[in-house]
Amino acid sequence: MPPGTSDETYLYALNEIFVPLAEEFKPQIIITNGGSDPHFADSLGSLALTTNGFFELARTIRLTAENVCGGRVITITGSGYNPEVLPQCWYALIAGISGLAEINVKEPYDPPTEPSNCRKTVENTLDELKRQLRKQWGCFGGFTISGVQ
Repeated sequence: MPPGTSDETYLYALNEIFVPLAEEFKPQIIITNGGSDPHFADSLGSLALTTNGFFELARTIRLTAENVCGGRVITITGSGYNPEVLPQCWYALIAGISGLAEINVKEPYDPPTEPSNCRKTVENTLDELKRQLRKQWGCFGGFTISGVQ
């Protein structure tokens, strides 16, 4: 993800790549690794997720797991370098995976605005990724069960 990628674009990427792949592959379990590095107040990741973004990402993963593998999902939390946001981010991840309806976490700072070219950069990258994966995955317009496109 480009620097400054925020909740909306990050969720877009998850829904464009992870969800269709999981639906086609149908894993027995989904294992995720979550940390607070992508939070906008954590300088290591240079991304711009909010705690609500963490919640929505985890919620999307949980819903996908419910759809494809009976809800079997493991979330490993670790990493993060800003102690002011780390607990809130981990809470948001765990709440989203656990199925809480909502969270109420106040951000310690105002989130930045996503750079204007960020979404388009991600869309272009994902289009190319799908083009590359098309040969192996029907969900990206490749083969079908009968072998005919």
